[in-house]
Amino acid sequence: MMPRMVDRSVARMIAYKRLVTGTLGLGAGVVTIGIAIAHSGSPPPSLVLAIAIFFGGGAWALRDGLRLRRELRR
Repeated sequence: MMPRMVDRSVARMIAYKRLVTGTLGLGAGVVTIGIAIAHSGSPPPSLVLAIAIFFGGGAWALRDGLRLRRELRR
């Protein structure tokens, strides 16, 4: 088994940061969709790109934070 390279408290802090960042990213995606629905007409391509970035980045950060928390429990 390899020695630990990072202190557990630092890893725990990173996990919480990723959980918060992921949640905020998904929330920003939902708010952006709400804003797009509230405005009439088709959304510009930049808005669609923003939604994809919010959901993609938020989901990745949330998944990574959960994975890191799971590893810390072992």
